[in-house]
Amino acid sequence: MNNFCILFITLFVSIQTYASSEIAILGEPLSKEYALNGDYYKVFYQTGKMATSYSAVCDMGQAIQNSKQKDWYTNKPIQGLKLELRARAAIIDIDGKVKPIGFVVVTKNKDVLITFSPLGEMVNGKWEGDIFSSWSGVSTDIKVFSGYIGRAGSANFDLLDGNGFFYKTGNTNQPDYFLSNCKRITKNNLPIYNWK
Repeated sequence: MNNFCILFITLFVSIQTYASSEIAILGEPLSKEYALNGDYYKVFYQTGKMATSYSAVCDMGQAIQNSKQKDWYTNKPIQGLKLELRARAAIIDIDGKVKPIGFVVVTKNKDVLITFSPLGEMVNGKWEGDIFSSWSGVSTDIKVFSGYIGRAGSANFDLLDGNGFFYKTGNTNQPDYFLSNCKRITKNNLPIYNWK
């Protein structure tokens, strides 16, 4: 009877663990595969292939609105404050292009202050959405979102001029921070993930 109870509890915990979607956690080693919530895809897994993609980093400063021109802002730099897009892996999108996936963080003097959640939301106590954060792998116009449609924050910048904005929440049109000196950092040998 005791063996049956232990087996049942182990099986129940295994099923519950598999049924909940996972999110890749900053600072933890990458898993070979992650369980997903959903009817079609069940597992997000490493394919064994590698790709070259990129991370990005921007300096952050206070966005000060121009009193004479609406939607114009100036930048008051904040020493050591940065937005970092840290690619840890990649995925091939439907157009066959490499899309970087990983972690989006705001740091000050290298300490992580904010970690973006992947696109998705909690539904009935379970995460439904992406495993990692992601951004464009081919465009110079980069947008990243935290949580469901950027509800918990977003950032956008252009690598051509190196400038953009950071928003703490998705409830405002006015940026909280100015992004500057944005640049791409090439990352080689990123593991490619796919769904099955």
